[in-house]
Amino acid sequence: MANDTTRTTAPARRRALGRLGIVVGAFAGATRWLASPAQAQDKALAPTPRDAEGPFYPRTFPADTDSDLTRVAGRAGVAQGTPLMLAGRVVGVDGRPYAGATLELWQCDVFGTYHHVGASGKQDDDFQGYGRATADANGGYAFRTILPVPYGGRPPHLHFRIAHARARSLTTQLYLKGASSERGMGTFFARERDRLEIAPAPAQGSDAATLAAGYTFVLEAA
Repeated sequence: MANDTTRTTAPARRRALGRLGIVVGAFAGATRWLASPAQAQDKALAPTPRDAEGPFYPRTFPADTDSDLTRVAGRAGVAQGTPLMLAGRVVGVDGRPYAGATLELWQCDVFGTYHHVGASGKQDDDFQGYGRATADANGGYAFRTILPVPYGGRPPHLHFRIAHARARSLTTQLYLKGASSERGMGTFFARERDRLEIAPAPAQGSDAATLAAGYTFVLEAA
């Protein structure tokens, strides 16, 4: 939360890194859908469609901004909702990884409330609401969060902003497969929702309640 100024302790940080290690490990045997640089160079990849940023990008950032949104530094609780592990890669249209790309993720909590200035309604104080990740040498990233929920006529979605010095910044949203329709919003949001869908499934090597999904973000060169 924005008003939680407790710094992450070393043990807490190690626990967070351990949890993210589980995220990466869970995808170790399930990444065949990720095009390797050598494969992708044979055919240009289509850039990931852009989508609206929306009004809830943080005005002030929480003290804890790591890539595990299900826990907040200094709090013992765990976020309510279905755990979701999301991992994938950030690449260019030529399939080459954008190592060091910064990914930002923000979403509402299980009650449909964003942790945002002026937010009203019930909130889950154990949900971080916003997190960052840095792509590794292969463009890989991983987040642990919760399955998004609908609110106010909007389908469940995750907000993303991805940036790299050699690429055009991308702001977009990811939706759940088969649940990306918008009610009464005309053409304001992306038309290419079929390319912005994820299909969560039970995560291998984790508890039965945890889901996992993958997505490759394709950026255009700057």
